[in-house]
Amino acid sequence: MRMTKASPCLPALLALSASLRTARIAEGLGLRQLAHKLGISAQALSLWETGKRAPAIEDVAHVLGFLRVSPVEYGRVMRLRRQLDDPVSIETLDAGSTSQRRTLEALAVRTFEWAPHVVPEPLQTSEYIRAIAQDHAAKPDDLDQAAFEHQVRQLDHGWTGHRTVLVGAAALAPATEPQLQALRAAANLPGLVVKIVPPSVAKAIDPFTIYEGQASAFTVALRHQENVIFINEPDAVQSYRSTFKALERGSVTCADFRFP
Repeated sequence: MRMTKASPCLPALLALSASLRTARIAEGLGLRQLAHKLGISAQALSLWETGKRAPAIEDVAHVLGFLRVSPVEYGRVMRLRRQLDDPVSIETLDAGSTSQRRTLEALAVRTFEWAPHVVPEPLQTSEYIRAIAQDHAAKPDDLDQAAFEHQVRQLDHGWTGHRTVLVGAAALAPATEPQLQALRAAANLPGLVVKIVPPSVAKAIDPFTIYEGQASAFTVALRHQENVIFINEPDAVQSYRSTFKALERGSVTCADFRFP
């Protein structure tokens, strides 16, 4: 059987390009100025910094060495370059580093999200987030803090491109009626499609997100505890795309959804 070759891991490529650009700007160098000093064309450097072409590992080392980045940053960026050739990559969620997933979301043309257990954060109401906190026996002051932090994250989590979100009916449970009303209102926003998947259709399918970049390059993101797993292997991506289409066929609009 003929195996399909995976393209470079998109999240790592985007994070790598952003890191190279950030390191150049931190040294106060223009793109053409740095290209001249490195002895390469400005076009090649531009392609690397915009994620349109993957630089060779020795080119990444050359750029980082010339820009005198810290040993920690050097190691982080070189790990990103090594991930480009791996159809599966893992990112540990760390508040101190640039999120590959955030970069991917910002540049995605279309996004397809399956949320069976929890309503995606930007769509959550204050009642919903309070109900979740109460389930964890949070104190009243902690409930207020949780609601406030949620509002801040909502402001910081602007979606770009076209997004289709399928929400499992079970995910509404913490604050059923107000959350459903909020989803009905959100479904009218431009570029956003929100639908409900009934329990009979959802079955035991774990959450996942599919990002479509330029030239129909697809990446699947899976959340596992404090990690995000990115899958770039074409056959696996196609399987997730087929699963999403099946869920979407069984979904109903927020306006038409009724609780059993």
